[in-house]
Formats: sequence, structure tokens, C-alpha cells
Amino acid sequence: MQEVNDNEEDSLPGSDLGLREQKRLATKHRIEDAATRLVDESSFDKVTIEEICEAAGISRRTFFNYFSTKESAVIGASSEPLTEKQRNDFLNADASSLLELMVEQIKQHLESSHQSPEIHERRQRIFADPDVAVRAMVFRKERLRETMELITQRLREHPEEQRAPELDPGTEAMLLSGFIREATWMAMSRPDRDCTLPMGDRIYRAMELIKNYTKGLEW
Repeated sequence: MQEVNDNEEDSLPGSDLGLREQKRLATKHRIEDAATRLVDESSFDKVTIEEICEAAGISRRTFFNYFSTKESAVIGASSEPLTEKQRNDFLNADASSLLELMVEQIKQHLESSHQSPEIHERRQRIFADPDVAVRAMVFRKERLRETMELITQRLREHPEEQRAPELDPGTEAMLLSGFIREATWMAMSRPDRDCTLPMGDRIYRAMELIKNYTKGLEW
């Protein structure tokens, strides 16, 4: 099979990334497009990595340069663990706001995954399969645990960043990660989401919505 070569037409419109990085993301997005389309048309268990490679015009070797498993290509960025660089960047970054730092990292992590409405809609249908939903839930729980551990570590190393010093850093990490998780979920899944907005803006809008809504809650 002749592998498809990325060219300038594969570049991401409006991107500030270098051409090499744009080509890399274009290949990754093409794999996600093929994987979600095939699974949406058939089922997760019936589609093979070989079929995804054929549809995307790549070799198996190229596939595994981008994704560790078939699940990763179908489910998306939420199934991929943070890289060592991402972890170090988070722990060592100068930031006036821990929430801003978290949003920036999530934005970068998600923007490496395909953000087209069509891909999103396919994934919503794919997740309706109970087996796939369980797989996705396992990945998300692992990402949440990973995020909480990272925030806890940062708060222990930078206690001045705690908003509530009376709390254990692990407890504050639970609050922060839960808040950002729900805001990210709303940014990606709310029925009236504006997919033309950058992911970071969508997350900040969701954070503002949650903050304003909870102000009026009573119990």
C-alpha cells in the first residue's frame, strides 16, 4: 500500500503551528476520521487496525507512531495519558492562576484530537454502545486520577497557590479537577455549544456558566 503524503493542503486552517506540526496533526486527524467513520458504520469490535490504516492511507507502523491502541484512535484524546513533557510543563510553569494553567493544558491536549462536529457526532453515537462506553469510562477515570495527582503534587510544591489552605492539597485537587472536568465536558457536549469557538474559549464560557448557575443554588 502506498502511504498518503501530507502536503500543504492538509495544513490546519488558521493555525499558528509550524508546517511540520500541522502535517503531523493532519495525519493524526486523518486516522481519527477513518477510525470513527468505520466504527460508526460497523461496530468497534468488527473494525480492525488494518482497515483503519487502509482507509487512512497509512501503514501500521505509522498508526502506532500516533496511537497506542485502536481505542485511542476511536475514543480520542481523553484515552491518551499525559506525556512526560506535559507533566513537567504543568508542574514547572509560572502561572498566576492554577485554573488558567489547567485550561491551557487541557486545550493543548484536546486540540491534538480531531475537533470537527462530524467526528464529535460519530463519537457520541459510538459511545452509545455499552462496551465502548465502559472502555471510555475506564480511560476517563484514569485521566481524572492522573490529573488529581498532578494538581496535588503542584499544590504541595507551591502551597501559596492553594485557595483554601485549610484543606488538604488532595481535597483541593479533587475540587479543582472536578470543576474543570465538568466545564470541559460542557464545552464539548452541551447542546448549544458553539463549535466555531476555540476550545479554550468554550471551556472558559462553561466555567463561567457553572459559576453563575451555582451562585443561586440553595439547600
